Amino acid sequence: MTSILTDQTPRELGYRMPAEWEKQASVWLQWPGRHPAASRKDDYSYQMKMEKTWMLMCWEIHRQARLNILVHSYKQSGHIFAMMNHFGFKMTRVSIHVTPIVDVWHRDTGPIFVVDDKGSIAVTDWNFNGWGSYPEWAEAERHVPRKVADILGLPVFVAPLVSEGGAIEVNGSGSLMATRSSIINDNRNPGMNQKDVEQALGDYLGVDNFIWLSGAPAKVCEHELGDGTDYHIDIAARFVDKNKVLYAWTDNKKDPRYPYLVKHLEELKDATDEDGNPLIPEPVYLPDGGVFAIGERDDPVLGSGSSFTDASYLNYLVSNDIVLVPAFGNVNDAAAQAVLSQSFPERKIIPVPAVSLTAEGGAIHCVTQQQPAA
Repeated sequence: MTSILTDQTPRELGYRMPAEWEKQASVWLQWPGRHPAASRKDDYSYQMKMEKTWMLMCWEIHRQARLNILVHSYKQSGHIFAMMNHFGFKMTRVSIHVTPIVDVWHRDTGPIFVVDDKGSIAVTDWNFNGWGSYPEWAEAERHVPRKVADILGLPVFVAPLVSEGGAIEVNGSGSLMATRSSIINDNRNPGMNQKDVEQALGDYLGVDNFIWLSGAPAKVCEHELGDGTDYHIDIAARFVDKNKVLYAWTDNKKDPRYPYLVKHLEELKDATDEDGNPLIPEPVYLPDGGVFAIGERDDPVLGSGSSFTDASYLNYLVSNDIVLVPAFGNVNDAAAQAVLSQSFPERKIIPVPAVSLTAEGGAIHCVTQQQPAA
């Protein structure tokens, strides 16, 4: 049974959250099945739509790190094993685990791993509540961090805060970047002010320097921006070094995101890293004209009447020697890949088709979680 630690915080025990570009042992995902909002139990159109993306991601990841996949049934486990075996996956590098899951957003439902300088790893649990809008999904998947810890035999620290992995970006050396709208928010942490939130984040992720971007109001996110997360940081800005930050941008003043991006850039220009050095912001242009959902969405909050998505090239995953980048068949795909190639010159940039995934509320970073190497 995994021990749940409460007497001391991870920071007191020397733990920190490593940067994504540090060495990884594994990447975790949840496999798509029937959408939790589907009206029929035999409706697997969601899984059919998503599996191509999952297979492409998994093929590249499993050549870099161990691949750990959570599935909802033994039947689904057999299905995945058969597909991967057919396509020539090295199945000794793949582990499939059965546990109750209802959707795919493992970055948010799963754990955040922390490490210490002795090589120990632990799990932090951030009390997933369904992004403040989907309580029934939260109830179904709140166990996921502890399930992962049980599989790995790791201790668990339960944070005194509600958050998600997609809401948190670190440089690994003491700085954390996030949006206020996705954490300092009454639908997640009522009664907590910025100081309270920073105390919890610092204690459980080993950070001291906080860079806050504004994000956007929930109603704007849901009804204008195609985003059900209250503007997670991983579609707004990402560290690629200690003080270099890529930020989402467009020159199109008619884009509904434009005023929020302008504010983010102002905030980045005013911020510093943990040593007081100014940040070096570099733009990554959003898909020109936006990316739109094909057909109706399953998401009950975003609704079928809205087809504009929160597509961002910043929703990428770094895993050892590769960077998996969402691709949309857009004129700006190549430019975004070029910026990432310059930012990660020793890694291979691999585009992954992501229109169907993004139409459901996220991209590659949202559905993966890296486990650092011991």
